[in-house]
Parts: sequence; C-alpha cells; structure tokens
Amino acid sequence: MKKIIPYIISGLFLFSSVNLFAQNIEFKASNFKDQKVGFKTAVESLKAGNEQFEAALEAIENKTDPKETFSNALINFEEAQSFNPNNADLNYKMGKCIFESGDKTEAIPYLNKAIKLNAEINSDAYFTLGKALTLEHKFEDARKNIKLYKTKLKEKDYLKKKSEINKQLLEIEAATRMIYSPRKRIWVDNLKKINSEYADYCAAITADEYMMIFNSERRDDGNSSDIYVSYRDKSTWSAPIGLGDPLNTDGEDVCLALSPDGQQIFVLKEENDKENIYLSFLEGDTWSEPEKLAENKINTEFNESHASFSYDGIKVYFVTDNPFANKGGDDIFFSGRIVTSHYEAWGKAHTIGSEINTIYDEGAIFMHPDGQTLYFSSKGHNSMGGYDIFKSTRLSGRWSDPENMGYPINTPYDEKYFVMSANGKHAYVTSNRKKEGMGGFDIYKVTFLGPEKAPVIDNEDHLLASFAKPIQEVSFAGAVEVESNHLTILKGRVLDAFTKNPVKADIEIVNNVRNEVIATFQSNSKTGKFLVSLPAGINYGIAVKAPEYLFHSENFNLPETSDYQLVDIDIYLKNVCIGCKIVLRNIFFATGKYTLRPESTTELIRLVDLIKDIEKVKPGIKIEISGHTDNVGSEAMNQKLSENRAKAVVNYLTGKGISSQKLVYKGYGSTDPVASNSTAKGRQQNRRTEFKILEN
Repeated sequence: MKKIIPYIISGLFLFSSVNLFAQNIEFKASNFKDQKVGFKTAVESLKAGNEQFEAALEAIENKTDPKETFSNALINFEEAQSFNPNNADLNYKMGKCIFESGDKTEAIPYLNKAIKLNAEINSDAYFTLGKALTLEHKFEDARKNIKLYKTKLKEKDYLKKKSEINKQLLEIEAATRMIYSPRKRIWVDNLKKINSEYADYCAAITADEYMMIFNSERRDDGNSSDIYVSYRDKSTWSAPIGLGDPLNTDGEDVCLALSPDGQQIFVLKEENDKENIYLSFLEGDTWSEPEKLAENKINTEFNESHASFSYDGIKVYFVTDNPFANKGGDDIFFSGRIVTSHYEAWGKAHTIGSEINTIYDEGAIFMHPDGQTLYFSSKGHNSMGGYDIFKSTRLSGRWSDPENMGYPINTPYDEKYFVMSANGKHAYVTSNRKKEGMGGFDIYKVTFLGPEKAPVIDNEDHLLASFAKPIQEVSFAGAVEVESNHLTILKGRVLDAFTKNPVKADIEIVNNVRNEVIATFQSNSKTGKFLVSLPAGINYGIAVKAPEYLFHSENFNLPETSDYQLVDIDIYLKNVCIGCKIVLRNIFFATGKYTLRPESTTELIRLVDLIKDIEKVKPGIKIEISGHTDNVGSEAMNQKLSENRAKAVVNYLTGKGISSQKLVYKGYGSTDPVASNSTAKGRQQNRRTEFKILEN
C-alpha cells in the first residue's frame, strides 16, 4: 500500500551559532579518551543507523517506500548525535533521513552544518539541501546548491544524474516564476473543521458540492486510513463521521472518487501487495459491499492506484503502473462500458494520451461533470516540484496541452488530489505544504474570484418545458479567473404524487437529435434524491420511470454557450388512474405545423411501451392525447393546429400496434394554459402535448 503517513521527528537537535563553526570530529576512540562508555554506545547506534540508512537507499533504488527505514535510522543517529554533534557525515545522514521521512525543511540545519563542517562531504548533501531550500521558497540559495552538486560529481555520475539535476533546476525556475508573478484572486484555505493532526487526503465531492468523502489516518492506531463523510450547509462543512461497514474495516480503507450524484464510490483495496479498484453503490442509506472492477481490463497484476467517474458513468479513468503503453511510472488510462442486448462489461483499457502522460508519475485524476475538462496531478510537465495539479480540455480527437494551475493552488510541495465543483467556484486540493498545514497531508478549499464587482443574480436560462425553477446564486458580474462551465446540474427528488413518499426510479438521459440513450441513473430508494450532469451542446430528453407509474419527462435544449445553472426540482410520479395525465415534453413539431419532428422518436417509443404495459393489467384502458397551444394567432387556427398535432401522435401510436379503439385525440387550442402567455417561457410551456387516462 502506497501510504502517505506523516513521520513525526522528535528530539531534533538544536543548533547554536557556536556549533555552526565547530570543526568536524570523527568517531574515533582517540577523540573521546575520557568517554569510553559513551563512545561505545554511540558507535553501536551509529553502526545500526548506517545499516538502516543503506537499506533505505537500496529501497529507493528498488522503487519501494523507504520512509520507515529512514525513520528507524534517524532514531539511532539521534543517539549518536547526542554524544557527538559535530560529525559532518552524521549530520548529512540525519538531514537525509529527515528529508526522506519527515518534515523536509527541518533537514536544512543538519545539511548546512554538514557542509560547514566538511565542504567535501557526500555531494548529495548539496542536492538534498537545494531541494529542501526550494520548499522554503529560498530559490536562489537552492539553485546555488544544486549547481554546486553538479560541479562535485564525476563525469560518469553526472551523466547518470543529469536528467534529475536539470529537472530540479527547471522546477526551481517554474516555482520562482509562478510564485512571484502577479497574484490571481484565488484563495486557498485549510479546512480546519475537516482536517486533523494526522494525514487527511483525497477529498471527493458531489457535483452540487453537498457531500464530501475523504480519507484520514486519525484512527486510534494512528496508522491505517478510514473513509469519512461530511455534508455542507451553505458554506460550512459538518464535523466528519466515519462511513462504517462495509467500507471501513480493521485494515487500510481508502476512497478514490465519488460519482457526481453521490450514489457510487471507488475504493482502493490491496491484494497480494497489489492495489486494485473496487466499486460500491449507495442502496438507500447503506453502502454495498465493494466489488472489484473488471479483471484484466481495469485491474491487472500491476497497481491501479486512483480512479475517476465520467459524468455519464460510461467511462472510468484510472491510474496504473501497468507497463503496457506506459510512458513511465504511473500513467492515466481509461476504459469504457460495452453494452449489448446480452451483457454489460468494461472494454479494453487505453492510455489517455501522450499529451497527458509523462515519463514521470501521474498521481490522480478528476474528470469534471462538464465532460470536457480533466484535472490531474503529475510530477512531469512544468511542475513546481513534487506533484502539481494540471488542467486539460478535450479538443477534437485529443486533449489540450496541460496547464499548470499555478500558485497558490500548487507549491513546491505535493498537491496530489484535486476536485472541482460543478459551478467552477470552488475546488478542493490535498497538499502537504508546511505553512498552513495541521499535520502531514491536509485538505484545502480553493475559492476562485475575479475582479471586484457588484453582486448580481444569475439569469434563469435554458430550462425548457418545465415548472421547476433554477436556483438563483449570487455571483460576480464580469470576468472571473476561472472559466465558466457550460453545464446544467439537475437535482431533486422523485416522489409518489399521492403519498409524497420517495420512489426508486430509473432516470434515462436521451440525446433527442440522435434518438439515443446516453446515460441512465437511479434515484435513491430511501430519499428519492437524484442528480444528473448535463454538459452543454445537446438537446436532452429526460425520462423518469418506475414500475406501476406513468413516466415523467423533461426537456433541456442546451446550446454550446449556455451558462452554468443548478436546477432543483421535485418530480411527482403518478399512478395509472382515471384522470391522471402527464405532459409529453419531448414531442416536437415545427413552428406552426403538425408534422412530428425526428427528435420526438424516443419519447413516442416510450409512450408506446407505456401503453402496452398498462394494457397487460388494464385491458379496458382508454387514453386521450391532447394538443395545446399558446395564444399567438387566431383561436380558430390554434384550435385546428392543436387538434392536428394530437391526431399526428395518435396516428403514430396506431401505426405501432396500439388499437385505435383505445385512443382519442382532442385539440384545446389556447383554452387550457398552464402558465402566463405574457412571457416567452410561459408560452413555451403552454405549447404542449398531454397524455390522459379516461378509462381503465
């Protein structure tokens, strides 16, 4: 398990100005003639520390985690240090141990002292000191030490280290440029109500920013991770609570991602020292036992260490060290669902692309609900040091060149996990930065603001054929630093129209132009809650269906340039009863005509299936299809138009095998409005086709 445990270094040596100018004192008996017992104990500690130090260096070569071994070596070195604080090699090794296992900047005084005691100390002291100084934003001193390291290497050693040295210098250059460039109006705040003195990391949120899950090592044993949840009330997050069984166990429990609607979660589990991705569903208020994702398609004999949902649930993006098509280290891959009439499975995984993956590690990925933007962490590209967060958008057939999110989101420390709210106003990043941290890795809230502007109220735009009202959010007029997301979030509850009890329903998302289902979701069985993400650029038909109910339909025609909106709606499903009726919001006609447009096909097929299902239990069913118009034009013209439109729907139904004896059509013209005809939106709601049960 790749763990991010903060190692607490205790008893760090305090340096005085006198010590800094002391001479190097070797661990020789002749230097401690009057301290034989103490010398013997110190040498034993030094020997044990050296053995562990060499083992830790070997672990680095083998690409295994050396932190615990360095930490154990440090304990022995501290014993020797208490006896002889002025040995250059010991100070170097202590600095190296601290840098690799604890608070990296606390290595600086040890490394400085080692160099002052002996300028010809192991050259790695200069390199490690340069990296530690970078974290303190002492970039000129850092650059100087890296260059000194370069000059002290033999040619063959330099050739081996050339790439690493150049990368470190480029990171210092990138950090200098980003930190000291004009500050953007971006605020990064420690979520103190969420974080603890232990590692807290990998926050994941629902698209509406209502629910957050994350990992924490605050458990009593202080070692293993558990999964926690918090809920947002306005701008405040609730105190975290553990998710409990079956997600939290006695072992290491790690969440990776939350689906946009909060109904699914990816978790990480270890088998035979290999990491795999599992999926759990929220069934009512209980999470299901996690199930392993497809073998040999997503999970392999290698490590799969992170994952993200796509907005429509059709793809999964994941991080793996599988060498197949891998550019180096951990790379990002994706797999798509294969659905046939007989089965559903995951397809063969493919690399996300050379624009994203590098020869260095990619750490985590988050696919935004807009379906076009991905955020990921990487040690490559133009990183400031460690993992940085990058952004890329989907172009025609490729991803755009990644853009570093810059300071203060990124620092020379590790920023490994990142998620963005659907509206683009907030993000959450995991970082082990020292200045604001509470302990190891912490979760930070990122707030994006533009120039100072007077607050305005968002417009209610793009919602078609619905009585729901978009939520009005206070925003800032004019330009903002973060791009506007062309996205609609539809959320709410599915309820029984009579009892008002929650209903578990299937929610079908259709591309009306293509007449194809592009995604399916379910409302929660206990709460009736649902959330779907609708990226702009599609005419959406939405159908909500449940056994023994009439379906409910909505239509969203979202142009490419439509702005972000959050629409909250309660959907009431009606039973099959005399007088019950539904509006068929995805039946379309050309303006002033009664020919059915092709975009109506999916809704009409759905209507045929509904009537046939009702006939099975209620063979005496009789149905009225009615047409309605707004009040534009003469009443006679509207009456005739509405009647012909209703007739066109009936003709389609009879053509699909529905008996004409069960159907009647009627035009109501503009006599039965459901909204005011004084607005364009009201007139649009009044132009509709309805289905009503007359007899059953």
